[in-house]
Formats: sequence, structure tokens, C-alpha cells
Amino acid sequence: MNGLMSRFVFFALLLLFYGCKDSSREQIVDFKRTILEQKNVFTVPKKLKDNFLQKFPTLEMIKKEDYSNLFWDFYDRNMIPSECYTDINNDQILDYALLVKDGDKLKLGIIFSSDKDYSYWISPFSIENVNSGGVNFCVSVKPAGRTDVVKKAPESLVIKKNGFLLRNLEQDSFIFYETNGEIKTFKML
Repeated sequence: MNGLMSRFVFFALLLLFYGCKDSSREQIVDFKRTILEQKNVFTVPKKLKDNFLQKFPTLEMIKKEDYSNLFWDFYDRNMIPSECYTDINNDQILDYALLVKDGDKLKLGIIFSSDKDYSYWISPFSIENVNSGGVNFCVSVKPAGRTDVVKKAPESLVIKKNGFLLRNLEQDSFIFYETNGEIKTFKML
């Protein structure tokens, strides 16, 4: 009888775990396209890039060909290192980050999505000069949480929402995050 009871409990637990559904990915949408529908293969929509470039005609998108050979020694060639998405202002709609060239300067552009419209932000400073050796920076998601760095003096940053992280090869360099409708920058070097 004891063996039958343990089998029943095991079967009940198995059904409970099988019935659990991860709905966390269904909460953030890109104008009604859930992340699951995108099959985790993602690039910033072409129409959005075209609108961005039309609004800022002096900017150019960073392409894979612009990256240095050294960069590809650290990262997979199938990734798109110059594009990233997350919800950085907690409105449950995807926001986008793009590495762009402004002449020979590398900058970060952020595209905020809201109510089927977009607003744009471009870093007011240059991240680095783009030279003939190629680009070594990539952008990724910086999850909410605490970051500690030691420069001349120890500093900490606590962000309550996701942000964008810029990395120079494998070295974290900048965190871009949103607070009260304003983009802030935390320099890590």
C-alpha cells in the first residue's frame, strides 16, 4: 500500500510540474508580437531602423563587417553585437539599443516604444573613435540589480529596471539606464 501511495504522490507532482507554464516571456511585447512568437531570433525591425536613420541622417548603423577580427575571437559570429532589446522603462513594451557611427565616433542610440510610436535618444558623448582596426564594442542587456566598481574610489549603482550594457571586448564599460524619463550613464572604467 505504501508503494502505491508514493507512486500516486509522484504522479500528482509530475502533473503539477507539467502543468506549470512560464508566462513571464509573454508579458513584454513588441507591438503585440510576444518574444516567444519571435522564436528568440531577433533584430531591430528594418522599418524602425530606416525611420531612425531618416530622423538622424548623419548616423550610420554598425555592421558586422565594421567589427575587428579581435572582437570575433571573443564572440560568436552568428550574434548581432550592435543591436539589443529589453524594456528599460517598465512600460511592458520593448525598447531597442543600437550602436551607430557619427562620422568616426561610436555612439549608442536608444529607441523607446510607446503606444505605437517611438522616441529616440543618442548618447551625447562618443564611446570611442572608430578606426581602421574596427569596432570592439557590443551592446547587451544589463539586468536590474547592483553593480560595484572600483575606480579611484569604490562606486555602486543600483538599478531597479533593466538597462543596456556596453562592453569593450569582454570588459564592461558603460551602463545606460532610465530613471524618471531620463537616460543616465554609469561609467565602469
